[in-house]
Amino acid sequence: MNAATKTRVILADDHNLVRSGMAALLSQHGGFEVVAEATDGLAALEQLQQTPCDLLIVDLAMPRLGGIQLIEQLRRTKQPIKVLVLSMYDDAQFVARALKVGANGYLLKHAMDEDLFQAIEQVLAGGEFVSESIDRDALAEFTYHDNELTAREKEVLQLIGEGMTNTEIAAQLTISPHTVTRHRSNLMHKLNVHNRVELVKAATTRGLIVIAKGGEL
Repeated sequence: MNAATKTRVILADDHNLVRSGMAALLSQHGGFEVVAEATDGLAALEQLQQTPCDLLIVDLAMPRLGGIQLIEQLRRTKQPIKVLVLSMYDDAQFVARALKVGANGYLLKHAMDEDLFQAIEQVLAGGEFVSESIDRDALAEFTYHDNELTAREKEVLQLIGEGMTNTEIAAQLTISPHTVTRHRSNLMHKLNVHNRVELVKAATTRGLIVIAKGGEL
């Protein structure tokens, strides 16, 4: 199969062994070309802007910019790139959030050797793939109540959940600390809470943000 007909893939994961494992599997298949790799979310975003590709395979927990935020920013560009999340975390909260922001599939890392190509095939064909061991009932019941939040408030909320200070959030989003404070006050009012700890707890419970538990994803 020549390069012109191969599926162009960008791999984004901060673990070298995971990336090399995926690259090896894709190389053995022969129908794929890994056109770029990234070890963090911002580097992946730069590669997506500079390197044409058909498929992004992305981890959720990465330095500088997480997978959820990366997918959100990619979807704003309207590029027809398929996205397959590759994570070790099987909580329905993570799966639902990833699919909600625009992922086309969610594959657990322990199933990568067996299911990678099935996942890719379904995603590239326009379908949706979710690893078989994901609790379907929990996934179906996991609903989001975020229609009342603006896109900017959702961004601020996620970064608050990740432990960033107002100053750090302002720098990340290129807004003023005063604006961050205003968004935080609006969020606390809308979620009916009174401090930052309660805000993060309420947002996590309602599925408005995703916070890694017990290690990397």
